[in-house]
Amino acid sequence: MIQHTQSKSNKIALLLLIIAAIFWLGGINIRALVGNELLIYDQFKFRTSIPPDRENTLFQIIANSSIVIMSGYFVVLASVIWFLSTTKLKMKENGWLLMSSVLFFIFVPVEVYTYFLDFKFILLYYSNPPNHDQLLELFGERLGGLSGIPVIALMCYYTIIGLVIFKPLKKVKVDKEKEAG
Repeated sequence: MIQHTQSKSNKIALLLLIIAAIFWLGGINIRALVGNELLIYDQFKFRTSIPPDRENTLFQIIANSSIVIMSGYFVVLASVIWFLSTTKLKMKENGWLLMSSVLFFIFVPVEVYTYFLDFKFILLYYSNPPNHDQLLELFGERLGGLSGIPVIALMCYYTIIGLVIFKPLKKVKVDKEKEAG
């Protein structure tokens, strides 16, 4: 089997990609857990019995995790582009790389739209004083805005991890001499 040696630049891009992806996906999970505290279970309605100080703390965690998520995503996006432009791997021989690329890039418009809403949420939260009704409205718009497409995107991102680990559809070059003998 022929091993492709990657350039130093390509290895740096891959390292940045992995580190940023950990922060990005971890932040998404944290924000989802915290955001769930604002909702009534089994319904898409906000709880009204949350004390204002606790609600403010939840909004603060959501805003701060959104900053980490947005930063991480843009580093991941830049690193993916950098990695794909400098790698010696060929998409034709590495179906897993092609599938991973398609799954990632197909959701870029979704991420840009949801991060626009997150940015509005962050700006609103850090305005003095933050308007809790508007924050809830923006949070609800983010949750229901694209009818579950961000959740599908998240599932695709976790699928990418599996594709990268198991590398399906990878063409294996067989040595002709070994095959004949």
